[in-house]
Amino acid sequence: MDLNRRSFLIGGASAAALAAVSVGTGTAASANTKVSPAVALRRLERGNTRSANGRTVQRNYSPLGSTPGKGQEPFAAIVTCSDSRTVPDAMFDMAPGNLFVVRNAGNSIESVGLGSLEFAAAVLGVSLIAVIGHTECGAVIATEDSVKTGELPPPSIDSVVEAIAPAVEALPAGATTNDAIAANARFQAQQIQNSSSTLAEMTAAGTLGIVSGVFGVASGRVTWLP
Repeated sequence: MDLNRRSFLIGGASAAALAAVSVGTGTAASANTKVSPAVALRRLERGNTRSANGRTVQRNYSPLGSTPGKGQEPFAAIVTCSDSRTVPDAMFDMAPGNLFVVRNAGNSIESVGLGSLEFAAAVLGVSLIAVIGHTECGAVIATEDSVKTGELPPPSIDSVVEAIAPAVEALPAGATTNDAIAANARFQAQQIQNSSSTLAEMTAAGTLGIVSGVFGVASGRVTWLP
């Protein structure tokens, strides 16, 4: 799968060029509302603590939260699995409009997802991309089975396995499924960094952070990965 082909907005464009395109559409985030990657991460951490403790408030940081029809200004982008138990707004106790979400089986990254993240960062102004795997991930388990047997599942599920396989194959002997889930989250985060010059430019400038973690479906808690 070629993640370096043109993204859906403007292939190969710099972050500055993408942001410039948005000026005429009114979709760009205000410089006054953009937060640092560290602040964005703290918001996610605190939100997950509220959610896991059953003290949800649906926190709203969006300046457009009361008038969503006028646009969106999310502060973070979340890449997570399509699994029905992983719902980012609930996971981080956020009101709609605060998180830009990309979901795929196995929280894997492909060209459309990558282009979506470029749009979120360069146009909408998110300052953090968080790749969140989860315990009991069926896509990772299927990939482990495929790596062991050498057999791919039927199309088009095989495309999911192929996206996750490099993370699983790099694990040492004796690694557990939880190890594979964490390795895949880290791997997909690295794929985002390596496959987009737009996002790499922003991370180098310190205006964007890319992190990874694992959501416990039983505990409701996110464990952030080093």
